Amino acid sequence: MHQENNERNLETGRAARPARRKLGMMMAGLLASKVVPGMAQTEKGTTGNAVVASAALQRIDVHHHFLPPVFRETMGEAAIGAPAPNRVAPQWRVADSLAVMDRHGITTAVVSAPPLWMPDMAKTRTLTRACNEFSAQMVADHPTRFGTFAALPLPDVSAALKEIDHAFDVLKADGIGLMTNYADRYLGHADFAPVFDELNRRKAVVYVHPTSCSCSRSLLPDEPDSLIEFPHDTTRTVASLLFSGTFTRCPDIRFIFSHAGGTVPYLATRMAMLGSIDKGLAPHVPGGVMPILRRLYYDTAISANPMSMAALLKLVTPANVLLGTDFPFVPEHGMEATLAGLRDVGFSDTELRAVEGGNAARLLDRVARDGARTAAA
Repeated sequence: MHQENNERNLETGRAARPARRKLGMMMAGLLASKVVPGMAQTEKGTTGNAVVASAALQRIDVHHHFLPPVFRETMGEAAIGAPAPNRVAPQWRVADSLAVMDRHGITTAVVSAPPLWMPDMAKTRTLTRACNEFSAQMVADHPTRFGTFAALPLPDVSAALKEIDHAFDVLKADGIGLMTNYADRYLGHADFAPVFDELNRRKAVVYVHPTSCSCSRSLLPDEPDSLIEFPHDTTRTVASLLFSGTFTRCPDIRFIFSHAGGTVPYLATRMAMLGSIDKGLAPHVPGGVMPILRRLYYDTAISANPMSMAALLKLVTPANVLLGTDFPFVPEHGMEATLAGLRDVGFSDTELRAVEGGNAARLLDRVARDGARTAAA
């Protein structure tokens, strides 16, 4: 009851008509349902008989969504994956995340919101602030279990700059969570330069999750956008950041891209080759494309399998791979498949520990410090 009251107290705003197509849910049937092997050292957690990781292992999930009541009320069920034949919008409460984390040894989840953009920018600003306040309260209530990537009310750049200040200086966010495009403007768009300049000044961690643009929605009406459009939209925004010069101009931002970088690993050589000979593109990547792509970070959501990881690990070393589960849009057996699938990739024990938590711990100081308390509990 206390949990329910806390969540209800965080609700703000009034219901509005949904303005975006749903954040399509990738069906976990695309992943192999495997049981995660037991950890060598485990202890009982604080939730019943749940298992949490031992002090020897931190698992930090950097791709973990939250769906507060204010989001559902403002955006509607269609924004979460329904209505559509044979699709069900995921239900979510803070307790659901904690329970699944305990069952699978996730010490900390760094949460991010689904797309919040609406044509009515006043409503977008209100919803963004409400979601950021909600996730900050999650961290306040469970500092050893959650981190947060705060959302920005883009494409309103002035409001986004104010939200950056509020997120870091007041809410103490661990980083910023962005979508791949806002109103069909990709992240390298010139309008967004002040936002990235400020994030570079702050040496921020920036997590980027795909959405779809209007030109590609409904091209395949029977398929969710997450099936094909999401990985391609990640590649589009990476190309936008590359050839606008944003990556070159802002070297102190630590970027994390979802789903093993979408189609970036497959297209990396193509982008590097054409980017070096095109007179309009080459000046924006004076050191070349590959060094930039190799300094970025990529999560494992819906990608923890030998085929996807083989492509990614041709581009980067395991030091740039972070655990991501995509919960609750990929449900619990998808989380099981992700954790089990990482054991099929061929990582050494040391590399696996780094991917599951050590790499994220290097990026997210507060998460690593407080999460270690859970691991040692």
